[in-house]
Amino acid sequence: MLEKYTFGQQEQTDLSVYNCGIEDCLPGHSWGPAIRGHYILHLVRSGCGTFTSNGQTYNLKQGDIFLITPAKAAQYQADLLNPWSYIWVGFRGLMADGLCREAGLNENHPVTSISNTDNLIEIIQEMINFPGGSRQHELTRLSLLYRFFADLLTISEDRSLSVETRQTEYLRQAVRFIEANYAETISVRDIAAHVGLDRSYLYTIFQRFMQTTPKEYLTRFRMSKASELLHTSLSIGEIANSVGYNDALLFSKSFKKEKGVTPTKYRRQTEKNL
Repeated sequence: MLEKYTFGQQEQTDLSVYNCGIEDCLPGHSWGPAIRGHYILHLVRSGCGTFTSNGQTYNLKQGDIFLITPAKAAQYQADLLNPWSYIWVGFRGLMADGLCREAGLNENHPVTSISNTDNLIEIIQEMINFPGGSRQHELTRLSLLYRFFADLLTISEDRSLSVETRQTEYLRQAVRFIEANYAETISVRDIAAHVGLDRSYLYTIFQRFMQTTPKEYLTRFRMSKASELLHTSLSIGEIANSVGYNDALLFSKSFKKEKGVTPTKYRRQTEKNL
């Protein structure tokens, strides 16, 4: 049995469903080695087979998920005696790579396994029920894809992870929050609250992996952005406001402490070197 749908939908900037389907493979049925122009997640419903990517071959069975990434050669084949049945969804967009990585899947780690696949299978089957190219069906498929990743992320987070893995994930979330909000008047307390940790534990994580404190990292990031803005015609006060400081004098003191010179002197020095 083969159910396959390819959608000629309008490309979405962030994320879009390219295709989805179900296939009960014949013994030895194979694809590749070849490349795809989009991401594809396969979820094995039953049976077994092999998947080869990045020079490594994986023996897969029910509950395993494997990822094909764009422009990366891959190959897969159903077992001769117990061929697999799988369900898949293909997608693309600016958020595609990040969502896969958050779920623990990337070109260097393209396989994961889950114990209960029922919800994920049901979501893709719902996608298949909306095969048309209408805007309504397009948005429905997209909402289901987000739901698929939400469930997959929940499963990934619920697994027993090592302390180091959890800490690196907390660090990633903290750094992303800083990079997205440095222009606001955020504090270490805000960063810790976003990640869901107390300040002392966040401090420990930054010290372990980055040999600095959250406050020092935030200040350094702000001053780096300020250095870039000092090459523009913005005033010192405008630059201070742009990197999260309501007080231009406090900004100047922080900049001098980080860079060794005042913002005004830094601007003059860089202008001489142009």
